[in-house]
Amino acid sequence: MQQKPNHAVVLAWLLGISSILPGTPAFADPPKTEEVLGVLGMDQGQIAELAQGQPVAYALNEGSDDEIAAGIAWLLPLPLVKVAEHLRQQNPDPLDVDITAYGLLKEHLGSASLAPVVLSREEAEALSDAEPGDEFNLSAAEIDSLKTLKQTHNFFEGAVLQHYREILFRRFKAYRRGGTSAIAPYVREDGPDSKPSLELRQAANASVILARYFPALHKAWIEYPKPLPTGAIEAFPWVEKKVESRPAVILRHRISMDWNGGLLVLTREFYAPHSYNSSQWITGCLPYRDGTVVFQQVHSYTDQVAGIASDVKHIIGRKLLKDKMLKSFKRLCGDMGQCH
Repeated sequence: MQQKPNHAVVLAWLLGISSILPGTPAFADPPKTEEVLGVLGMDQGQIAELAQGQPVAYALNEGSDDEIAAGIAWLLPLPLVKVAEHLRQQNPDPLDVDITAYGLLKEHLGSASLAPVVLSREEAEALSDAEPGDEFNLSAAEIDSLKTLKQTHNFFEGAVLQHYREILFRRFKAYRRGGTSAIAPYVREDGPDSKPSLELRQAANASVILARYFPALHKAWIEYPKPLPTGAIEAFPWVEKKVESRPAVILRHRISMDWNGGLLVLTREFYAPHSYNSSQWITGCLPYRDGTVVFQQVHSYTDQVAGIASDVKHIIGRKLLKDKMLKSFKRLCGDMGQCH
């Protein structure tokens, strides 16, 4: 009597054969770190420099006249788990510098989420007199609301501060419910309005590393607030820091995911009050040689590099961005006790 085949045994045999046939692995292996660095935009010479233990900065493609982009990577002689745990910190970002205050935006708290935010009298007076232009990043409706407030209160510092907190919280709530499409443009005195909504979608669409290794997260990042993939953790930090010698309260969206024992973190600055319009960071860490490589890509958008002499402005802007990124990485190195 012919014996029926044991399907479990046959399946195991087929999987075993597929694992040894070239080009037909049973399961996809994690990408090698050298491959990831290449996808990030580093060439072989730059990848080789990592072994020297110094940060390597490199250029990235820029998709518009108002964009400045750069990447950086650094090999640290530390175990991956230690670096990943450090980068997991939500607020403030461990690669951030010059922060004077910070917190998390929470819908149920309303503008009280921003209670630590303060304005100097000089900044409050300037805000109450805001007009279309580049001194403040405000929509036409926000400027009108400030004019109405001044007419009602004849400039009262506390009222301006509270109104400013409400403007910030409304921007967070609009983004939380409508994603980049809901970001109100910044009205300018001359020329078209600045549109961080378009800039951030451009940055998201241009992310090769997300498209290659995280297609579900990439889609969710572009189409936010559609649901995030399983394992993605999000937060909405705000930070206050000095930007071009002026106080700036910046609103962020941060998503982190585990990656082959390491970590990937997306950060979207969907509101900046002046000096630049928006930015996107991609930060990550992966095992490499006997340590951990930490990398970051930044796409930042500012009207200051567009227009006349744009090429020269971009050169200066890229240098300033790379210097800032280097300062951030040196801080990380120092925090982890690995700087010489």
